[in-house]
Amino acid sequence: MKKLLLLCLLFLYSTFLGFSAYKIHIKAPQLVNDSIFLAGYYNGKIYALDTLALNNKGEGVFTGNKTLDEGLYMLYLSPQRHYDFLVGKKQDLVAKIDTNKLTLQMHGDIQTEAFIDFGTYMMQKKEEQSTLKKKQDEAKGDSIKEKAILLEIKKLDDDVIDYQKSIAERFKGELMDLFLKALIIPQFPEELLHSNLAEEELQMAKYQYAKYHYWDNIDLSDIRSWRLNMLNRKLQEYLQHIIIPNPDSITEAAIYLIEKSKQKNIPYKYDKNKPTSYELLVNYMIQYSVTSKMMGMDNLMVALADKYYFTGEAPWADSTIMANIATEVKKVRHNLIGMTAANLPLKKYDGNTFNIHDIKSKCTLLYFYEPSCGHCKEVTPKLYNQVYQKYKSKGLEIIAMYIMTDKKEWKDFLDKHQLFDWINAWDPNRQSFYWQFFDTSTTPGIYLLDIDKKIIAKKIDIPSVEKILEIELNK
Repeated sequence: MKKLLLLCLLFLYSTFLGFSAYKIHIKAPQLVNDSIFLAGYYNGKIYALDTLALNNKGEGVFTGNKTLDEGLYMLYLSPQRHYDFLVGKKQDLVAKIDTNKLTLQMHGDIQTEAFIDFGTYMMQKKEEQSTLKKKQDEAKGDSIKEKAILLEIKKLDDDVIDYQKSIAERFKGELMDLFLKALIIPQFPEELLHSNLAEEELQMAKYQYAKYHYWDNIDLSDIRSWRLNMLNRKLQEYLQHIIIPNPDSITEAAIYLIEKSKQKNIPYKYDKNKPTSYELLVNYMIQYSVTSKMMGMDNLMVALADKYYFTGEAPWADSTIMANIATEVKKVRHNLIGMTAANLPLKKYDGNTFNIHDIKSKCTLLYFYEPSCGHCKEVTPKLYNQVYQKYKSKGLEIIAMYIMTDKKEWKDFLDKHQLFDWINAWDPNRQSFYWQFFDTSTTPGIYLLDIDKKIIAKKIDIPSVEKILEIELNK
């Protein structure tokens, strides 16, 4: 009874005092009666959290009844004036802003203070680096001076890395440690750089090392990494510049990273109020597969859908998301880059039947179109005149498939554009089920096949077709 009474009294006392889970006291004398915004970084974006009207002394306090998630935050004044700061476990902070000197000082948590100090240190080192770069340009032609300056630049880089490591060690396991380690780019080991490998072997060895060691200093399973405004950028750099840019390599790398994002020895449990790094990374990769401009990224989408979404490993995906993914996967599952194209049984314009694999050519272009489609009206004659007429003697064959059933419409279109030299095909009785093997939901649709009828390109424009043919037909 006494314990219950004590808890009630404590609750009433904290309520009376206006208890806040976090407080950020703002002191900005130059911002009298102005407004300031609190924002946070998360998943590559900036989210506004609160607005504060400062008093006639330029002071005010951001408060909240729920603690802030550990991560990087921003005090925003204008597009030209904003200040980043780190929020750890201690969240009673004092921020002093001097808009004349463009500086921010913060007190209340040694991590936050260390972050501000680190930023000041890095600005100083950047100025020193800029000076050395200028000297290097001026010393061009003088090998002795250039060598001496290069040594200075290397020492500067080493000093920065040592400084980062020392602070990271000081805050081991804390947010500051996570932040600083993520800034350190893994270097190739000396034994690899000075090995006796041939140039081609050395480049492959360096690629393999970068592929598997790029993330050495980043804990992908730590949700706080998504609140530091660098993980999304690093993911983009890794997928676009570190990994070989082809669908198979990127798919392998994406799944490798997703598996690394799972917390070791901790069974995954879905909580809609507490997203994990694993959830965010799966979502990032599926989004990347959809938005990437690289041809063949639907290979990644299908692999992710099969491994995570269709197996119940993505419980956060609601019925609408699952239905959308299933629809998109169905369109591309049987026509992924690298697959052998379905051997469709079709009819030619003259009534004779054939199968796609019956066509013997170095390259076969399978073209789906309908005359009423505005884009088809423009592309079809160009494909015939600019591509087929140019490359047919070099080993190209085109199967131009009319996907409707009105033969008069088809004949009128062929007559109008004189399209009788290539293979005109259709499937009036719908016996081939072509729509299950190729995505014809939008037209025109282009699928380029190699000599073995493997899909090497799809959904591309005419200039891209020509570039690929120049390579393929000259092999």
